Amino acid sequence: MKRDILLVLFVLLFIPLSLSVKSAENQNKPLPEEEEMIIKGVGFDKDAQSPVVILSDRKQEKVLPIWIGLCEARAIDLGLSGDITPRPFTYDLVAAILRTVKAKVERIVIVDLRDQVFYAQVEVSINGAVSKIDARPSDALALASRMGAPIFVRKSVLQKAPTLGGEEEKKKGT
Repeated sequence: MKRDILLVLFVLLFIPLSLSVKSAENQNKPLPEEEEMIIKGVGFDKDAQSPVVILSDRKQEKVLPIWIGLCEARAIDLGLSGDITPRPFTYDLVAAILRTVKAKVERIVIVDLRDQVFYAQVEVSINGAVSKIDARPSDALALASRMGAPIFVRKSVLQKAPTLGGEEEKKKGT
C-alpha cells in the first residue's frame, strides 16, 4: 500500500517534468524581469485575521506580504526553523521524494498577481532538465524553505502588489 502511494506521488510529480523541459544551467540567476527575495518571516495580520509570509529583497528595501493559510504558515515556519516533526508533513514528504530521485528545486518564482491572488511556479530539475510546475505561493515557499531553493518575484508582481518599505512608502514619507 505504501509503495503504491509513493508510486502515485512519483508519477504525479514527474508527469509535468515532460511537459516543460529546459536546461538547468544558470537557473539560480534572476532574469531581468525578476528580483531575488528571501523569506523574512511569518506573522499574523490582525486586521485580515490571517497569517502572512513576508518576503524581502536582500537589501531590505522592498517587502512583499503574501497572506496565506494557517497550515501553510506553520509549514513555512517549521521549514525555516529546521525543526523536525515526529511525522513528516506533506512538504517534508515531497522534499524527501525529490531528494530520493536526485531531483533539485532550482528555484521558485512568484509569477503573477491577479484579483488579489498570487501565482507561483516551482522549477525542478532532474538529470539536467528543468520543469516549471504551477503551485500556490505558500506551497512553493514551504518547499523552498526545506530545499534551500532561491526565491524570485517578477517585477510586474512587485508593481501590482501591496509592498511595504519600497519606493511608494518613501514617497509617502513613512
